[in-house]
Amino acid sequence: MKHRFNICHLYLLIIVLSLLNGVLITSGSSIMRIIQFVFVLMSGYYAVIANLRYRLPSYFKVLNVLILMFTIYGVAMMVNSKQYYVGYGLLSKTNYLVVIYMSLLPIYAFYVFAKRGLLTEKTMKYMAFVFLALAISNFMSNQARLVQLAIENKTFAEEFTNNSGYAFVGLLPVIVLFYKKPMLQYLFLAICAYYIVLSMKRGAMLSGGLCIIWFLANNMKGASNKRRWFVVLASMSVAVMVYYFVRYMMETSAYFQLRVVQTESGDSSGRDVLYSEIFQSFINQDSPFHLLFGNGANSILLLLGQYAHNDWLSLAIEQGLVGILIYIIYWIALYKVWRRTQHHPQAFMSIGMFLIIYFLISFFSMSFNGVPRSSAMVLGYYLATGFESLGSKNIKTISISEQSV
Repeated sequence: MKHRFNICHLYLLIIVLSLLNGVLITSGSSIMRIIQFVFVLMSGYYAVIANLRYRLPSYFKVLNVLILMFTIYGVAMMVNSKQYYVGYGLLSKTNYLVVIYMSLLPIYAFYVFAKRGLLTEKTMKYMAFVFLALAISNFMSNQARLVQLAIENKTFAEEFTNNSGYAFVGLLPVIVLFYKKPMLQYLFLAICAYYIVLSMKRGAMLSGGLCIIWFLANNMKGASNKRRWFVVLASMSVAVMVYYFVRYMMETSAYFQLRVVQTESGDSSGRDVLYSEIFQSFINQDSPFHLLFGNGANSILLLLGQYAHNDWLSLAIEQGLVGILIYIIYWIALYKVWRRTQHHPQAFMSIGMFLIIYFLISFFSMSFNGVPRSSAMVLGYYLATGFESLGSKNIKTISISEQSV
């Protein structure tokens, strides 16, 4: 049987190559810039196709407005004469939009692929293991880099907070795909939980932990009588495993103990001071215009020399009250769409996990520009398959040949 070319597979290959940034492909190299350009170009193309050919869930309509807002501000930033610096030096003016586009536009692409039958659960299951392998590889690579920096700076530290832990939080909505193989599902969950704890990122542990609890509770609630014993046993096993691993870390890791003590004492690693400074700058804007529309993309860097680590405060400074309002509507739209998927258990579970994770992350990290490809994949897929009444504006415009290209 002749196999036809599947453009979704090419798109996934480009994603894999983009995730090798800093691992096998030098970060910032010409090759990586080309890969990212192709990725953004394809994602943007399918965002246009999604809007032209499909009657999209309301979530996408608000997402359109959010991306349009970022685009206007990003373009305005690129044409001004200001220079933007972060810890590692001068920041490219294209970085702002590239990061946001790579975060949000893939949701449209995966939606279209799912509608056309090019993205299937079988493909996503294979990709789940690819994403997991890449997450582990990136985690280890980042850990090695942190060790090298410690040696160069003569601190000789052996334990660090590893930002790569967020990649495993982003993998949690993917475990829903293995609903027919619960043993594999819980094994995948256990691996993600292990690396989330190992990352020592309190934000990752909080968002990932609450998401796992919600998943386990809903899995037990929705399990059939025949499977309920297994679900209960597996859930208890994961809970016990995480408990003993945390206990082991408390007994053997001085740095992990320090992170726990910091959390218990309310030490936010200086973010309370940072947040207060940003808030004061926001309420003391020099004009009503800046209060309403902000100071422009990346203006937080001009104020602090670093990112806000909080979506809401970042939007307050850069896009003002208008940006905050649009962002509130965005989350309301996602919540409403999620509630409409109750008839579809997998869509309800996966989109619910996405909602929990990234809404929480928006308060102590960056959410709108940090959606991993794994999360975007399942969100786009279940937004396409979780609504029986929503489809194409004109089904006949999508030919059989389009199904294979």
